[in-house]
Amino acid sequence: MNFNTLRYVVAVAKERNFSKAAQSLYVSQPTLSQNIQALEARLGIQLFDRKKYPIMPTHAGKLYIEFAQQVLLSESQINRRITNIAANPRLRLRIGVPPSRSMILMPEIVHAIHLDYPDCLISLEDNKNERELLEMLEKHYIDIMLGTPTHNAVKFQSQFVAKERLVLAVPKSFDFPGKPGEESTGLRKLRLAQLKDLPFIIMPRSTYLGSTLRILCEKEEFDPTYSVECTDVHTAYRMASQGIGIALTTELIMLKTPSRKTLDFYVLQHGSPTQEIAVITNSDGIITRPAQRLIELIMDFFAKNMRQSL
Repeated sequence: MNFNTLRYVVAVAKERNFSKAAQSLYVSQPTLSQNIQALEARLGIQLFDRKKYPIMPTHAGKLYIEFAQQVLLSESQINRRITNIAANPRLRLRIGVPPSRSMILMPEIVHAIHLDYPDCLISLEDNKNERELLEMLEKHYIDIMLGTPTHNAVKFQSQFVAKERLVLAVPKSFDFPGKPGEESTGLRKLRLAQLKDLPFIIMPRSTYLGSTLRILCEKEEFDPTYSVECTDVHTAYRMASQGIGIALTTELIMLKTPSRKTLDFYVLQHGSPTQEIAVITNSDGIITRPAQRLIELIMDFFAKNMRQSL
């Protein structure tokens, strides 16, 4: 598409005269006429009725003039936007975080990034699972994500952040064999079989917490009785704090929203399951200054908070 030819067509339509149109555009009249004639030859139809005076557009010409005006308007608008970006460059950071972590992590971390880079525009993608976020990262729809380390080194780079334990949030009102006394402090230890007669709040098998709880119960040779099934780890945790059932949750949720007046927290006697957390970027991507700062803040956040549970 030749933008000059579009301008010639619009100018002739406005001036109704080839010579005046050429003068308004500061080009020679033969140049303008030859361009429009070549366009008409390609289209196979005349755009202007040259037998009339002043020159009038044909029906096809009116349609083409409307098209040309819209294209030239779009060109003008995008040129203004590009010029504005060049004059006022803004950094952009697109972050992917699973919903289960976003509420706890991102308010504090985004606030810190804005203090360091006040002009940085941050886009937060926090309503998708890890598989969907990896697809977005591969297509460069996001710049960085937090999730489970991936071993696909061809496409992604994973930077280890922390190993997080899973803990059981048990309502204080629940009684069970071998329950520790109130004098016990910190994370207590138990065998999952001690809780087999109590109700659980269970998550779907498709989730890590849901599948892990079922596997742990199978190893202890019982099927968990559950009062509620839900898909959100924060909802399950809140319901546990209301005494509805026992929830398998993450160490970070326990630390940031402890609810110690209504809940006791336990790890398994023979080793609680853990999940690794990593910052993942595209292997062919460029780490910007805000992205590097984000990685530092995430590392600091987990290092500080994980120490609290030791």
